[in-house]
Amino acid sequence: MPGKSKRPSGGKIRKAVIEDAPFIHMAIQKYASAADLLIKPLADIYSQIREYFIYEVKGKPAGVIALHIYWSDMAEIRSFVVEQESRMKGGGGRLLKAAMSEAKKMGITKVFALTKIPGYFISRGFKEVEKAALPQKIWKDCLNCPKFPGCDETAVLFDYNGDKV
Repeated sequence: MPGKSKRPSGGKIRKAVIEDAPFIHMAIQKYASAADLLIKPLADIYSQIREYFIYEVKGKPAGVIALHIYWSDMAEIRSFVVEQESRMKGGGGRLLKAAMSEAKKMGITKVFALTKIPGYFISRGFKEVEKAALPQKIWKDCLNCPKFPGCDETAVLFDYNGDKV
């Protein structure tokens, strides 16, 4: 994936396991209002556990990201959280890289995110796009958002077949 990230300073990235579900649930709940994450029931996290990657520091989960597949060529980065005390250490960039690598390995050519921090994604090769450019199928999750239909997030897209930044 193009773009520069900070040099990692410890920690590792791994696929989530069942035992990570309570951490994922807690992290999403904890940062939901600040990061505009959609709150997910614990049961949904368990059923979607294969979508998640964990950033682990000293044996404890410190961050999470999900790669949600919509269809053969498109996926979404969602539930992207790094605990406050573990930020600015490269873990977020490594989580994003792991999710993007998974998408590429699966043959997914377009990955998008709806975000309050578009600059973070743009610095890593994403491009800002109009929300209307994204297929309507993605909006089913937005129906659960308290801000719907007045979304104040920015849509960003990484296209493995398109122009690279």
